[in-house]
Amino acid sequence: MFLLLSQALRAEGASVLRLCYQLEDHLPFTAPATGAQPPGPGILLELIEAAAAQAELPITLQRKPWKRCILALQKGEVDGIFPAIWQEERDAWGQFPGRDRKHDLPVQRQYRLWQVDYPIATRRDSLLEWDGQRFKHLRYGLSAPLGYLTRQRLEELGALASASYTAEKALQLVASGRLDGFVIERSISQTLITKLQLQGQLQFHPIPLLEADWHLPLSQQFYQRHPELAQRFWQALGQQREARAPELRQRYLSAWP
Repeated sequence: MFLLLSQALRAEGASVLRLCYQLEDHLPFTAPATGAQPPGPGILLELIEAAAAQAELPITLQRKPWKRCILALQKGEVDGIFPAIWQEERDAWGQFPGRDRKHDLPVQRQYRLWQVDYPIATRRDSLLEWDGQRFKHLRYGLSAPLGYLTRQRLEELGALASASYTAEKALQLVASGRLDGFVIERSISQTLITKLQLQGQLQFHPIPLLEADWHLPLSQQFYQRHPELAQRFWQALGQQREARAPELRQRYLSAWP
């Protein structure tokens, strides 16, 4: 089977799908690479590896700072990055599943990796107000990871803190009252807050900053050379998510509350 698969891939001019993802661990979606520890490598890695096997497409994984993953995708040095939220300006990064700029066709949600939201973590005694459109009572500003859409959104709202921090450092600054809030995906934030033992000091604002789908865009170079392979892989991602999401959510979120 492997020999036949390798021959088929060589016939299509593809040997392996090179994927890049965030260097920093983001439990429960991506876990540390050192050692196989329960409940597993992370929700996204399990989905992607299962989809690659279903699509009969070998993959390699590499980790870089997120902005370097984006640059590598644009240059064609990697074939895909994850997870990414689509925005029109991000069409310049690469090819999102189903997206056709020429015919104004949208990204196809059925091929998403995961549906997520980005709440604002604040101190429990914070006076910060957010109505979904604007902030009130800002003192120090809010933070989000470099290269993330949430950071761009905070900047557009005039709410971005002048300095950037790691996620753990930012949450500690929020807890100590030296940062108004920090924004990252909900499950990641909950896991970090639990790890740092800040549950009694921090809360989530009831209105998230952002709700979105995560996707796995491919490089324009890979998509132009192998459109059928790309489509097969995206379809497998959607099918694996539909089939496995309840079990993955239960297994990972119960392990990392």
